[in-house]
Amino acid sequence: MQKYDFLNRLIATGCVAVVRGDNTQTAIKTCDAVIAGGITGIELTFTVPHANEALETLTEKYAGRQDVVIGAGTVLDPATARLAIIAGAKFIVSPSFNSDVAKICPQFSSQVQR
Repeated sequence: MQKYDFLNRLIATGCVAVVRGDNTQTAIKTCDAVIAGGITGIELTFTVPHANEALETLTEKYAGRQDVVIGAGTVLDPATARLAIIAGAKFIVSPSFNSDVAKICPQFSSQVQR
Protein backbone atom coordinates (compact mmCIF):
# COMPACT_ATOMS: atom_id res chain seq x y z
CA MET A 1 0.00 0.00 0.00
CA GLN A 2 1.38 3.41 -0.93
CA LYS A 3 1.75 5.97 1.86
CA TYR A 4 -0.71 8.35 0.21
CA ASP A 5 -3.36 5.63 -0.14
CA PHE A 6 -2.81 4.53 3.44
CA LEU A 7 -3.13 8.07 4.79
CA ASN A 8 -6.34 8.63 2.83
CA ARG A 9 -7.80 5.40 4.21
CA LEU A 10 -6.80 6.34 7.75
CA ILE A 11 -8.23 9.84 7.40
CA ALA A 12 -11.45 8.40 5.98
CA THR A 13 -11.99 6.39 9.18
CA GLY A 14 -12.50 9.69 11.01
CA CYS A 15 -11.49 8.16 14.31
CA VAL A 16 -9.13 5.50 15.61
CA ALA A 17 -10.31 3.46 18.60
CA VAL A 18 -7.54 2.31 20.93
CA VAL A 19 -8.51 -1.20 22.02
CA ARG A 20 -7.15 -3.01 25.06
CA GLY A 21 -8.31 -6.21 26.69
CA ASP A 22 -7.43 -8.79 29.31
CA ASN A 23 -7.17 -11.52 26.68
CA THR A 24 -7.23 -12.13 22.94
CA GLN A 25 -10.90 -13.06 22.72
CA THR A 26 -12.04 -9.99 24.64
CA ALA A 27 -9.92 -7.76 22.41
CA ILE A 28 -11.33 -9.36 19.25
CA LYS A 29 -14.92 -9.03 20.49
CA THR A 30 -14.29 -5.40 21.41
CA CYS A 31 -12.85 -4.66 17.97
CA ASP A 32 -15.81 -6.40 16.32
CA ALA A 33 -18.23 -4.27 18.36
CA VAL A 34 -16.36 -1.05 17.62
CA ILE A 35 -16.34 -1.81 13.88
CA ALA A 36 -20.01 -2.81 13.94
CA GLY A 37 -20.70 0.54 15.62
CA GLY A 38 -19.10 2.38 12.72
CA ILE A 39 -15.59 3.15 13.94
CA THR A 40 -13.33 1.52 11.39
CA GLY A 41 -9.93 2.71 12.58
CA ILE A 42 -8.52 0.26 15.14
CA GLU A 43 -5.32 0.43 17.17
CA LEU A 44 -4.96 -2.87 19.03
CA THR A 45 -2.42 -2.43 21.81
CA PHE A 46 0.31 -4.89 22.63
CA THR A 47 -0.79 -4.74 26.26
CA VAL A 48 -3.24 -7.46 25.16
CA PRO A 49 -1.70 -10.90 25.78
CA HIS A 50 -0.90 -12.52 22.41
CA ALA A 51 -1.93 -9.34 20.59
CA ASN A 52 -0.29 -10.60 17.40
CA GLU A 53 -2.79 -13.49 17.30
CA ALA A 54 -5.69 -11.08 17.72
CA LEU A 55 -4.26 -8.85 14.97
CA GLU A 56 -3.94 -11.80 12.63
CA THR A 57 -7.53 -12.89 13.30
CA LEU A 58 -8.87 -9.37 12.79
CA THR A 59 -6.89 -8.58 9.65
CA GLU A 60 -8.03 -11.85 8.07
CA LYS A 61 -11.63 -11.26 9.13
CA TYR A 62 -11.76 -7.72 7.73
CA ALA A 63 -9.46 -8.22 4.73
CA GLY A 64 -12.31 -7.54 2.30
CA ARG A 65 -13.28 -4.24 3.90
CA GLN A 66 -11.29 -1.33 2.55
CA ASP A 67 -12.87 0.98 5.14
CA VAL A 68 -11.33 -0.95 8.06
CA VAL A 69 -7.76 0.01 8.99
CA ILE A 70 -6.14 -2.05 11.75
CA GLY A 71 -2.84 -1.19 13.39
CA ALA A 72 -0.84 -2.01 16.49
CA GLY A 73 -0.21 0.15 19.54
CA THR A 74 2.15 0.12 22.51
CA VAL A 75 4.93 -1.17 20.27
CA LEU A 76 8.10 -0.76 22.30
CA ASP A 77 10.76 -2.59 20.30
CA PRO A 78 11.62 -3.91 16.83
CA ALA A 79 10.67 -7.51 17.69
CA THR A 80 7.15 -6.44 18.62
CA ALA A 81 6.92 -4.27 15.51
CA ARG A 82 7.90 -7.24 13.38
CA LEU A 83 5.28 -9.46 15.06
CA ALA A 84 2.61 -6.81 14.50
CA ILE A 85 3.48 -6.25 10.86
CA ILE A 86 3.62 -9.96 10.08
CA ALA A 87 0.21 -10.31 11.77
CA GLY A 88 -1.17 -7.69 9.37
CA ALA A 89 -0.94 -4.34 11.18
CA LYS A 90 -1.12 -1.47 8.70
CA PHE A 91 0.40 1.03 11.12
CA ILE A 92 2.48 1.02 14.29
CA VAL A 93 2.04 3.34 17.28
CA SER A 94 4.68 3.69 19.96
CA PRO A 95 4.43 5.76 23.15
CA SER A 96 7.90 7.15 22.45
CA PHE A 97 10.21 7.29 19.48
CA ASN A 98 12.39 4.25 18.98
CA SER A 99 14.74 4.56 16.01
CA ASP A 100 15.02 0.78 15.64
CA VAL A 101 11.23 0.47 15.36
CA ALA A 102 11.17 3.32 12.85
CA LYS A 103 13.82 1.54 10.77
CA ILE A 104 12.09 -1.84 10.69
CA CYS A 105 8.63 -0.62 9.65
CA PRO A 106 9.51 0.51 6.11
CA GLN A 107 11.20 -2.85 5.53
CA PHE A 108 7.79 -4.45 6.02
CA SER A 109 5.74 -1.63 4.40
CA SER A 110 4.08 -0.47 7.60
CA GLN A 111 3.55 3.13 8.65
CA VAL A 112 5.09 4.51 11.84
CA GLN A 113 3.14 6.84 14.15
CA ARG A 114 4.36 8.29 17.41
